[in-house]
Amino acid sequence: MKYSEYFTNCSKRFAQFLSVVIFFLLVVFHLPVSAQNAKPSDLNGLVTDSANKPIAGVTVEIRGKGTVASSNSKGNFSISLSQIKSFTLRHINYQSVEVDVDSISAFSYHWVLQPKVNMLDLISVTASAKPIELRKIASSVSVLQKGAPELRQIQTLDEALAYLPGISVDRSRGLTTTGTHTSVIMRGTGSANRTLILKDGVPINDSYTGGVSEWNSLAGNSIERIEVVRGPGSSIYGSNSMGGTINLVTQSPSDKPTLGADFRYGSMNTYQASVQAGKRFSDRWGAIVFAEYKKTDGYAYMADSLWKNYYVKPSMKLLNVNTKVSYHFPSAGALTAIADYNLQQPLSGTTTIYDDRSVAGNYQLRYTNPTALYAPDVLVYYNVQDRESNAIKWNQESNAFDERYYDSRVPLDTYGLIAKVHHTWGANVVTVGADARFTEVVSRKYYYGQGIQDFTGRQDFVSFFVNDDLDITDRLHANIGFRYDHWANRNGKFFDNMSGSDIAIAYDNATSDIVNPKVGISYDLLHNLRLRAVYATGFRAPSSFYMYNAAPLGSSFRLGNPRLKPERMRYSYDIGVDFQLSDKLELSGTLYTSQYSDFLAAVLIDANEVPAYLDVKGLPVRQYINIGKVNLWGAESFARYRLTSDFSVQASYFYNSSEIKRYETNPEYEGNDMSDNPSHNVSGAFIFDRVQLFHLSLWGQHTGTYYGDLENTPEKTMPAVTVFDIKFGKAFGPLTLNVNVTNLFDKRYYGSYTSPTSYYYAPGRSVFAGITYQL
Repeated sequence: MKYSEYFTNCSKRFAQFLSVVIFFLLVVFHLPVSAQNAKPSDLNGLVTDSANKPIAGVTVEIRGKGTVASSNSKGNFSISLSQIKSFTLRHINYQSVEVDVDSISAFSYHWVLQPKVNMLDLISVTASAKPIELRKIASSVSVLQKGAPELRQIQTLDEALAYLPGISVDRSRGLTTTGTHTSVIMRGTGSANRTLILKDGVPINDSYTGGVSEWNSLAGNSIERIEVVRGPGSSIYGSNSMGGTINLVTQSPSDKPTLGADFRYGSMNTYQASVQAGKRFSDRWGAIVFAEYKKTDGYAYMADSLWKNYYVKPSMKLLNVNTKVSYHFPSAGALTAIADYNLQQPLSGTTTIYDDRSVAGNYQLRYTNPTALYAPDVLVYYNVQDRESNAIKWNQESNAFDERYYDSRVPLDTYGLIAKVHHTWGANVVTVGADARFTEVVSRKYYYGQGIQDFTGRQDFVSFFVNDDLDITDRLHANIGFRYDHWANRNGKFFDNMSGSDIAIAYDNATSDIVNPKVGISYDLLHNLRLRAVYATGFRAPSSFYMYNAAPLGSSFRLGNPRLKPERMRYSYDIGVDFQLSDKLELSGTLYTSQYSDFLAAVLIDANEVPAYLDVKGLPVRQYINIGKVNLWGAESFARYRLTSDFSVQASYFYNSSEIKRYETNPEYEGNDMSDNPSHNVSGAFIFDRVQLFHLSLWGQHTGTYYGDLENTPEKTMPAVTVFDIKFGKAFGPLTLNVNVTNLFDKRYYGSYTSPTSYYYAPGRSVFAGITYQL
């Protein structure tokens, strides 16, 4: 089938799928309207801040009924006062207000809300199936909001995560690292594909390797906040959420116009430019768009003795366009459409140059109506990627890169539906939902002078879940969740004619049913002191690459295994505490222990076990299998102290211990540490930020030693390293001049170590300067 026909068929399938969903939305849309229109309006409310600016999105909640209204762009709302004694005004950025109906003497009333100072009052949209205050959440959660020091002057989104406890970030070659090679690992689980990444609530872990190829696909200036939930989240989100879940939440159009631009230039001939514009045009319509372009020439990332004079420095070009359009129906919820486009063009290699090109598009349509009695939240999405790679070898005879090795193309398409309904029964906020996700992978590779090698496959999920956020008392809260996933890999096929004969294999389908529960308890010992405990499980389904692929990878030949089972997080227990003293001191700490089994590993096998039609080119052969059991335990802590309103210090510490308890094929590994798992991570910052003067912050991070392989080979031990960064910004009205220095003391250290002839050094000192305009 031609690629144009392939994408046409995908578009037709998605159009049919979308028409069904739109019909469902229309039905849901009309259900709450008739019920609400019948209600009289006894109170007209107005909510503003202390500067008398209206606040949109303030929810009006009644105990036993949930959300009954929300304020519009002018800060206005209307509710019926019949048969109620009190209600609560809530907003993500403001302190809640409890209102006694008997105290209201007029049909119009004005409330002035105060900004929140307690971190426990923040609303999380990720830690539960419904947006809820952190004080009612048992999980360990971090929230980085727009304007946070971690998000200032960053080159990539994952850079901001490096200073949070429980997370290890590896971008071994700086900005030239492709999204697929960026590693974000939570709680020492040993692999980036054991962390689930969401973009506005949609999973973006791909079905090719299970990792995230889109770390570079979201404009940094589009972020409203980043939410990090540690520990398994499969009871809500399903596959891949074993170590934790990260949700990248983008900005929405607001009444105040959004207009800005940023340009930076720095080391390695790096350019970075971005623009943003948006506004709500009425009470109903709003639109916002972000665009970003990055280009860098890279650096020689190997030791001088290993870097040959004909090697080419890696380079990268990136283009992101992210758009969001919203429409608010009169008294009947909102519809939001999102469209993202990403073009990524990396060039890298040593004796073989890989000239890559990746195009990705992400599309969402979401309907929510929080004021309905049975509040719907319906999200339909379609993600498409097309990856191309042209591999060219160095020709010693011609002294040039002119020996064509292979051309490959990997189109991926994913479409899905997440439908939830929230309802309040007394003290229970119950969410019932269904989640369907369908993916298709086509991997085609043509080796010049040898032949073709293809594999294809589908991965489908059909899931159902229920979640209850229960207020046992005013201080004691519970989160109870349960999710059933039916997972299936279907239509796996392999084709190879490189031996001179056509080899075509149709694999048997692989499928399983998985149940993941979660139980959490949080208790407000004081208004500013929370205790919490949680039990949860998780899983990760094997992706197509590990089941069907058979090709050289690095220094070995990798052989797929169609009989792979899902990895399982058998249990995970947390206990933690969060404390805030006025607006001065924030403290958070968590102890956890967990165990996962059937983890995926590439183990050495005898070359005689490889099918005769495959040419392993004399390389050692590793096959992917489910093997072993790993015990994890650790501690996460974070502290922030504000010495003045302008000056603060913060620090985090993460300790993790991982031990292989069982390894069937190599018992000598038992007792070893998992690879890529530093036992100690320490980070901290001194931050001075006064708008009238300047911003200045010094950041430091220490990463302890760790092993580069499961064998715990001494030669592959990554030494401890400590690096520092500095950020400076000076505002002149709407303009801000910025200077950012990473690896301040030019520390030379390994970003990764794959073999004795492949030391990948992280970037040295890098200096970037730029100017930002913000209306």
